[in-house]
Amino acid sequence: MNNPRLPGRPGLSRGAPPPGRPRPGQPARPFRPAPAKMNPLPIVLGATGILLVVLLFLVMSGGKTPEAPVETAAPPPAKPAAPPKPVDVSELEREGRKACEEGLAIIQSLEPRIAKETATPYDDEQRKLKAEVKKGLDLLKKGMEFYGEANEKSGRTYDLNKYIQAKKLAANKYLGLKGD
Repeated sequence: MNNPRLPGRPGLSRGAPPPGRPRPGQPARPFRPAPAKMNPLPIVLGATGILLVVLLFLVMSGGKTPEAPVETAAPPPAKPAAPPKPVDVSELEREGRKACEEGLAIIQSLEPRIAKETATPYDDEQRKLKAEVKKGLDLLKKGMEFYGEANEKSGRTYDLNKYIQAKKLAANKYLGLKGD
């Protein structure tokens, strides 16, 4: 019968024959080539790559050694600029105060008449009163313009609340009076 261990029968093989005995029809020992010699090229390329990465890191991180600071003679400090001379705005203040006080005096003197005249239907009296109120408003406006100009030139601020309040009151009454 047929030998069940023959290589010609697939699936029935149960392993290699014991060493030392050749198989029938086969040479005694197959030729085994010697292992290839190790190529040094991948090792050289890897080491070069690592060296380049380290070198690049040192260059990018500013691998320079800190130099000792060189002491130079500092230039003398610049002389501070002389403070600007104050602008003389006393004339503007004086003119502004004068105009505002005149306008305020006119409006304050007209307050009793304004209350009385708005209740009466006489057109002539209301026209005269309206003209006087307009004169007081114009003086207040002119005085505040002087104060505004003085503020722009000198940077000072002024308390104009009483003039502003009088101007508001007079402007409201002016609109309520009949006339041209």
